[in-house]
Amino acid sequence: MKKKYIYITLVSIVVFTMASKVEGKNSIDLSEYQWKNRLLLLFTPSLDEPRYLKLKEDISSQEEEVKDRDLLVFHILESGETKLENSPLPESSGDYLREKFSITPGAFTVLLIGKDGGVKLRSEGGVELAEIFALIDTMPMRQREMREKPPQR
Repeated sequence: MKKKYIYITLVSIVVFTMASKVEGKNSIDLSEYQWKNRLLLLFTPSLDEPRYLKLKEDISSQEEEVKDRDLLVFHILESGETKLENSPLPESSGDYLREKFSITPGAFTVLLIGKDGGVKLRSEGGVELAEIFALIDTMPMRQREMREKPPQR
């Protein structure tokens, strides 16, 4: 009887642990941004990756243009903290996103995800922010946004 109790307890612990890992793995749900935001995912092996630093600097200096395009920026480090803009995300988010988008280890990769949830750009190397903006500005939804935007004074 005692062995059966120990066995049931161990099985329960294993099942609970596995379930919590699976649940944690999906700690970020990109679909919550669908139809509200475009997403720019910056996968970088380290904080000192030159292409990452350049793109991060450009994003910072063109904050209004980024905001105008409803663009949210994810910073996903190969080992380190994953952030949405400046807010930290759950620890498992980076691993989940790397797996979901099949990101090559050690590679600097940029993904642009449209408001419809589709991947619009995948660059495994450098890409200029101007190129990203130009691509966004050709999208039908963005064209409509620009037409409907009230003129600035």
